[in-house]
Amino acid sequence: MPRTQELTARSGDRFELWAKARHETPPGSAPLSFRIGDRTVYQIAHLPPYYEAFSYTHHSDQALTITWDDTLIEVSLFYRYNPQTVADIGVTFLEFGPGGLAAWPADRLSTWYEQEAGRPQLRFSPFKGWMNDPNGLCKAGDTYHLFYQYHPNGVDWGPMHWGHAASKDLYRWIHYPVFQYPEANLAALGATGGAFSGNAFFDRDGALSFYYTERLPAYDLFKDYKEVQKRMRPDKGLLRPVANALVLADGPEGTTHDIRDPKVWYDGDAGLYRMVLGSSVDGDPALLLYNSADGDNWDFASILYRAPPHFRDGGARSAECPDFFVIDGHWVLVAGFVGYTEAETGRHNLLYAVTGSFENGVFTPYSDQLQELDFGTDYYAMQSFWDGERQLAFAWLFNWEIRKPAGSAYSGELSLPRLLTLDQHYRLLTNPEPGIATLRTRKLEPANGRYTLADGRAVEMRISGKLNGLTITGTSASGETVTLTHSGESLALELSEDDGRITYRTPCRELADTRLFFDRGVIELFANGGLLCGTRRSYRVIDCASLWTSAEDSASVEVWEYKSAYA
Repeated sequence: MPRTQELTARSGDRFELWAKARHETPPGSAPLSFRIGDRTVYQIAHLPPYYEAFSYTHHSDQALTITWDDTLIEVSLFYRYNPQTVADIGVTFLEFGPGGLAAWPADRLSTWYEQEAGRPQLRFSPFKGWMNDPNGLCKAGDTYHLFYQYHPNGVDWGPMHWGHAASKDLYRWIHYPVFQYPEANLAALGATGGAFSGNAFFDRDGALSFYYTERLPAYDLFKDYKEVQKRMRPDKGLLRPVANALVLADGPEGTTHDIRDPKVWYDGDAGLYRMVLGSSVDGDPALLLYNSADGDNWDFASILYRAPPHFRDGGARSAECPDFFVIDGHWVLVAGFVGYTEAETGRHNLLYAVTGSFENGVFTPYSDQLQELDFGTDYYAMQSFWDGERQLAFAWLFNWEIRKPAGSAYSGELSLPRLLTLDQHYRLLTNPEPGIATLRTRKLEPANGRYTLADGRAVEMRISGKLNGLTITGTSASGETVTLTHSGESLALELSEDDGRITYRTPCRELADTRLFFDRGVIELFANGGLLCGTRRSYRVIDCASLWTSAEDSASVEVWEYKSAYA
């Protein structure tokens, strides 16, 4: 039976939803409609068997009556917002349920986020649906903007959109409308693809645009697809692209279909726009350099970096998610080599960095040795940006070996924001952005050597001093464990679900200052000043009831409890 509910509304309110047919629509009926009084102002008369995006903009201050039929319509995502207020309060999510249409504005989202015991409290995650790579990271005025690859119609990877959120402090986020859609409704085509990764770029005049990869409709996830590069310019409120143009369609000789994830900047010394793309050349993962005089017309310049042969031999088919930035006059190149598996440990989805000089369009590494950025493998697709004072980064947290159990409203989180610096040997250091401390609630004291935690709160253990032989163990209420162990020549991070096929460890002769964050199944470790990092995502160890360490008495130990960023 159709149901109705009245909503207050003001002129300019916009409603956006993704819906498909649950059953065929009978003649003369409508799965969903909006009315003002007795007048229908918008209705969906027929739904396809696949998800389609719909939108309605209200041009009145009169109340709306929404009518829907649960037997006919299935909605994956539904929200409303007003462009005049969205920067302050974000969108209000709407959910059809047994009690009617429930509203979830920003000031109620903490309740929504607490409904799922395994949802992290300190890290960004979508309201519903699938998310992966962070994209378009930037600071506009006093506001940080996060864009991310997003599939609103399920909790598995699918046709890629760009989701959008904003924050004043990198922790407390408000949700914006979905920003970017695939070029075509890929579900209707039975295809995959969509709006893949890219970066934000402020031109010489301070105007913001985004460069990104569009994967055109594809029928094979691993070969024969087409990836092109586009430039889109946003509207004033950063709510929608107002222009979206193809700027690069083909790669140079030796490349195939993997050409993706542009990183663009302006080189003032050369008077050129420059772009780095992830690809492969004759089978070797590689980073390609392009030049442009205007940011719209691009010419291939050179192979900026080519991975050593053992990556190709280990299964790597392409470089992806490249980042290229300067810190204190030194250039840092970051990339992942998709498909590569490390023979000794079985790890894959690793990120690597190398530092060097960049002169006249040529990158010269200071060392032939690549630096492993995170030994846990669940920290991937890192993107960094300059916020006017600091180089900051986020990454996607996910491990393809351990799939999320069914029943969740969402899949995918971001890491804590990380501050990027260099040490005296020009190695990249990644540490938690200092603002995380604003979410601390109280310092815990041990009882019989153990710290007892309650209510599934996030926690940080910080240990200072020389820590060779250190062990940190966290135990859930059900007895599941997470263990950090330093022994001999390595540092390892283990979870209860590890079955021995993959070993999560990194070389480490001397262990010093260590910070470990546990947040409902997400573990982020920072050691030796941020030179060693390890990130894991568990779906079994989702609470931490107790925490203890073997650190010697000479070490300084602090344990802090954290409140939710959504509270």
